[in-house]
Amino acid sequence: MLLLLSALLFASNGSAQAPTTSSLAQIQAAMNAAEHSLRDGHPQQAEQEYLAAIQSAKVLAPKSSGAVRADLSKLLAGAYFNLGIISAQAGHFAQAADRLELAAEAQPDFPRVQYSLGVASFNAQQYDRATGPLTRALADDPANADVRRMLALAWINLETFDKATALLKDDPQRESDLSLQYLYGLSLVRSGHADEAETIFTRLLTSTGDSPELNVILGQAHAEQGDFDAAIPLLQRALQMKPDVPDASAALGTIYFKQGKLTEAEQVLRAGLAARPDDTNARQTLAVTLELQGKGAEAVPLLRAVIAARPRASNARYLLGKILLAQGQAAEAAEQLGQAVKLSPDDAATHYQLAQAYRQLGRTAEVEEQLTLYRDLKDKQRGRRP
Repeated sequence: MLLLLSALLFASNGSAQAPTTSSLAQIQAAMNAAEHSLRDGHPQQAEQEYLAAIQSAKVLAPKSSGAVRADLSKLLAGAYFNLGIISAQAGHFAQAADRLELAAEAQPDFPRVQYSLGVASFNAQQYDRATGPLTRALADDPANADVRRMLALAWINLETFDKATALLKDDPQRESDLSLQYLYGLSLVRSGHADEAETIFTRLLTSTGDSPELNVILGQAHAEQGDFDAAIPLLQRALQMKPDVPDASAALGTIYFKQGKLTEAEQVLRAGLAARPDDTNARQTLAVTLELQGKGAEAVPLLRAVIAARPRASNARYLLGKILLAQGQAAEAAEQLGQAVKLSPDDAATHYQLAQAYRQLGRTAEVEEQLTLYRDLKDKQRGRRP
């Protein structure tokens, strides 16, 4: 079989030969052989056979008629789909997502390709990549509760809580499933509906007893409503129960920050990061706190880490650019601020800082462009005031 595929790839006397039905049939036979290897429990052999057949199909496609090219697209979709499944079963989810994406490109409506691509991307923690195919999979099967919940979790991981709330709101099992209630309440708090969430978490506390995670969410709910006096003891209790509980240090540090207690905020946030080094929210809040205390140099590595974890974090890019500009690093400042403007084009302060970076670089025309945008946005903001 491999000799046959090699002949397809390399048999040429220097002049292009018109593709024939037998060429397509040979590729189909190679795909069938790979499927047999896969069914017989030989995934590595199947993988090599699929890859060889795919290469043959790529050679044949540009020389083929529209009908043959359509058939080749179907074969490619099937081959890439099965390669994706092989990768996923081996735990290589990022590679699986790459291969399933190629299957979707070859034939977007290939059976279960959108669902499989979404799941592989989710398992690879590529949540932004997962949302598109999971949304399409849910549109094809609106009653699929597993897809709906995975999509909601993807939006939660992307901190797009309004979309997660909409997906979880009408979940038929939400009232009976404590984990779904927790996720729904979390999404409500983070999307600005803390008053609705408080009832849910109070009920959860009654049902499940005291827990650090619930104390955090209840504390966040009170903080969202401006009731810091109620929020602080809940967050402190959560940290006493479990020092590395997610979001507690970031939430408590944010409260102290809003109260102007920058020293206390810094202490809490540093302790939180020591207990939970991957807490990106705490890292960003600490960076803001340090910058306000004139410790911009200490904030820079924190902000770089935030951006590495969340490339679309426009606030982190803005603050990093602002600090770099103050340090005289105008070129990198302009790069960071330019990215921040793309992510948050309606933020007037970012346009202003970018103008200052361009001024240091001598890019006069772009200075005026950014200042014009800054003034227009400020005028709009004033127009919205009562």
